[in-house]
Amino acid sequence: MSAILNNPLYRPLLEIIRSARNGIVYGGKLRFSHALVINLLYRSGPILPRLKSVLEATKNHAEVLASFAIIYKLTVQILLNDSFLGSKNLQLIKFLSGCIGSWIVYSGHFNFFNSGITHQITLYCFSRVIIALGKIILDKFLLCYQPKFMNYSGEFISYKNLNMNQQKKLKNMIYNKSWKYFAIIVWGLVMFIYDYQPQYLQSSLRHSMAYIYDVEMDSWNNWREFFGV
Repeated sequence: MSAILNNPLYRPLLEIIRSARNGIVYGGKLRFSHALVINLLYRSGPILPRLKSVLEATKNHAEVLASFAIIYKLTVQILLNDSFLGSKNLQLIKFLSGCIGSWIVYSGHFNFFNSGITHQITLYCFSRVIIALGKIILDKFLLCYQPKFMNYSGEFISYKNLNMNQQKKLKNMIYNKSWKYFAIIVWGLVMFIYDYQPQYLQSSLRHSMAYIYDVEMDSWNNWREFFGV
């Protein structure tokens, strides 16, 4: 067995299996804890059906991550051996592999996987991608155009003349400001859409917002009922 594990010939296959295993473990841990809390705190009814739904959600989440890992890693290996692309276009290969994997797993084109989970994962990644792209664009802009900034003495100094600590502080300042505006716009739009056309929001977001904010019709006869204890 150790000979197989250390044989370079089997390395690509072992990497695919390992990625699938890690997807199952990560998806299982993440979804099980989340689904367990949601079912115990916010849903009512017999305990066994709720636990069954927790295990079902855990299985679905693990299947999604493991399947995408297998397809992605396998596609990368296939394209690396392609005479046209080759190993010189590794970034393009990984982009195309991600697209192919998501077409099969996340797009819903084949209806193999739980749509609620694939939507949640994709939307989670989307927000991270937007923030990352903003940082990439900022870095490219600073390096290519070398804008000038005013220092504490009132003098203008080019970005390239800043030391590494000053460059880092400048980037963090811009990141923090952009995040503030991003958060303001996102939550303004969330509350507006929830009031205007809530059916278009993702179901778990819509339900959590209804639980938190739609308290106008609630009634309480005492403090125990008010605090829900």
